[in-house]
Amino acid sequence: MNRITSPVFALFLLTAVVVVIANSGDKLVRKKREWILPPKPLKENVDYTRKEYISKIRSDFETKGIHYALEGIGVNKPPFNVFVVDPNTGFIRVTKLLDREEIDTYNLSGIATFIDGREAEKRIDIRIKVVDENDNAPVFGDMEAGEVKELSPPGTSVMKITATDADEPGNINSQIAYTIRWDLCVKSSALDREKVDKYTLTVKGQDLNGGPGGHSATSTVVIHVKDVNDNLPTLEKVQYDGSIEENTEGVEVMRIKAEDLDLEASENWEACV
Repeated sequence: MNRITSPVFALFLLTAVVVVIANSGDKLVRKKREWILPPKPLKENVDYTRKEYISKIRSDFETKGIHYALEGIGVNKPPFNVFVVDPNTGFIRVTKLLDREEIDTYNLSGIATFIDGREAEKRIDIRIKVVDENDNAPVFGDMEAGEVKELSPPGTSVMKITATDADEPGNINSQIAYTIRWDLCVKSSALDREKVDKYTLTVKGQDLNGGPGGHSATSTVVIHVKDVNDNLPTLEKVQYDGSIEENTEGVEVMRIKAEDLDLEASENWEACV
């Protein structure tokens, strides 16, 4: 008697055995040995805890008494129990508000086991992405004082200021616009140390690239004006008179006092007669 293979039975072996459902109306994606409907991304700081489920896993063997479980960071690894699954229905729920700055993506494993503990299906990967919200303001770090020489021409670079934002990199939520350009430069050639030797500026950084509703922060920037030798020494008197006896040496005849507006005790200030 010849053995006959049923084409219907062969087809059944290739059909899906695990299903992940995010929401009704989503399109199914066909993969070998499984049907997958990826969970929709979840927004941080949004309360999904009252939803019946945010995703679902289902085994074709569930009529034989299947137990569902999850594994991964956010389940059985810290932070624990962020996601839980109903062992009977396969409904996956979230138990707390999500924070993208804490974890931006959860990679979980869905497990279906028989009553005796044997795995009924190959484990299924469940990837849940946390969508960024603009919930962080820019932060300025400690900045050392800048310096620039007096009489520097306009356009001279003075210092660079930076701020950071904990929101998602590359997202407008973390793009910062500054009220003073982040490369501070000389705007005028009128820098004169003898008039103003230090500038204290307030710099503002705002995320959303400076757009409406963005979070902002400020920082203080100190810029010292460095001295250059741009002042001639001047004598206290126009004319000095003195006398000394002849054949005398090693005797002080007079003292001449000179003044220089450049930085005191610097090379620019010292004068020799």
